Amino acid sequence: MHARTDTPRWERAATAGVLLYALARLAYLAVAIDPALPPDEITHVGQIRHQLGSWGMPVDGESSYEHGLVSHRPFLYAWTFARWLALDPTGGSGLVWLRLGNVGLAAVTVLAALAWARRAGATAGQRVLVAVLLTNLPMWSFLSSSVNYDNAAMAIATLAFATLARYLDEHRGRDLLAAIALLCAGAVTKAALLPLAALLAAATLAARGRAVLDDLATSLRPPLVREPAIAALLAACLALGALAGGLYGRNLVRFGVLEPAANQVLPLELAQRNRIFRQEHVLRSYRAGAIDERQALREIEQIGHAGDRAGARWMLQRARELREGDGEPLVGRLGYAGLWTPLMAERLFGVMGHRELYKTGPLAWAYSATALFALAALIWAVRRPDLHLRIAAGVGLGYTLILMQAVNYPIYRTSGLAVEAVQGRYLFPVLAPLLAALVIAAGRAVPKRARWAVGVAIAGLFVLGDFPYLLWQADAVWWAAR
Repeated sequence: MHARTDTPRWERAATAGVLLYALARLAYLAVAIDPALPPDEITHVGQIRHQLGSWGMPVDGESSYEHGLVSHRPFLYAWTFARWLALDPTGGSGLVWLRLGNVGLAAVTVLAALAWARRAGATAGQRVLVAVLLTNLPMWSFLSSSVNYDNAAMAIATLAFATLARYLDEHRGRDLLAAIALLCAGAVTKAALLPLAALLAAATLAARGRAVLDDLATSLRPPLVREPAIAALLAACLALGALAGGLYGRNLVRFGVLEPAANQVLPLELAQRNRIFRQEHVLRSYRAGAIDERQALREIEQIGHAGDRAGARWMLQRARELREGDGEPLVGRLGYAGLWTPLMAERLFGVMGHRELYKTGPLAWAYSATALFALAALIWAVRRPDLHLRIAAGVGLGYTLILMQAVNYPIYRTSGLAVEAVQGRYLFPVLAPLLAALVIAAGRAVPKRARWAVGVAIAGLFVLGDFPYLLWQADAVWWAAR
């Protein structure tokens, strides 16, 4: 167990400064970024508005078809932000209000990351550096100022990491119950948190073994009315667990999958009102030989979003190449890892939405060198019996491999496009504790006399490479007309 030390006054001031700068910057982006740019924002805003006025489970309807399936899918983000939208004092479109709510989720993520870093043994300087690096990671900044359920998934996942770290230090059953409730909430926010829940459960059992059951039994001793906090946590676990179990269990029984496709639930003509489904359906039909290229192009031209139309044409061209045996040959899993890793890095250290702004030249090399050094330091550090670093590294690696090999690689084999569905935000559930672990490990690897200089240099790289770089490089298309 790491000793809990008082927070130095200078650290409080520095952390407050970092957070204030981050919140001010995110609030500016929430107002200024053009609504056409953030990834999937149109979809999430539409689903939230569809849920406005209804307190029940989401039901598909006329106002939801163009935004995709809302039933049989994780719903907690849209349901919660529909309540937030109802409080909008401006009476306008609600977009900026929804974005500001996501800025609040970003603040929760940062505070949870710092709580985890403290448990993991980060020094005061390392904790401040964690705050600086996380809040100046370009894709994080861009997404945190837009409407996207990945923001909620990241906040919930980071809170779960921090809560489990406290449980592993203090062995209190209430912390374990809180972590279970968070992971159940994550499951009804985004299906991608299901493998994270499994990995964290495995890590916790590996660390505590059968003592996990003893800790739970101790906390649940009757009468629970003497411990209202534990009773509330137990009720949350049962309610959220029932929602998650009901959602995925019903889907498995009825459709044979955790998340059904829109046309498994809706008639095809209603499912095709959603631009993303229409794009995927056209390409699937072409690959299966159900339609020819002329028919596929005609269908693609009916997609309303210009960026999706261009992407669909590109994917159709690649599908034709694969059919005819032309173009770049497909690679195996190991070769794909070599393609995937730098793509994922550029989509974390750069911005990827419906427009992209990536790092190039010496700046890209500086980010790469920093990341590679920190990764090497973490690999070396986990040789020591440091529980929290091992969990962050192990769960982070496991989640990354699942994303790379079980999710992205099959998409690559089908589409022939190494870039398809490779987005930095898909690593967000493990990003904050993994970043903190990298900072801690790198700090131990740097000579003591050089630590402050190196930390300041890296902080400067991230700060300048985020908001100032965006203002410098982004053209007028990025900014909403005001």
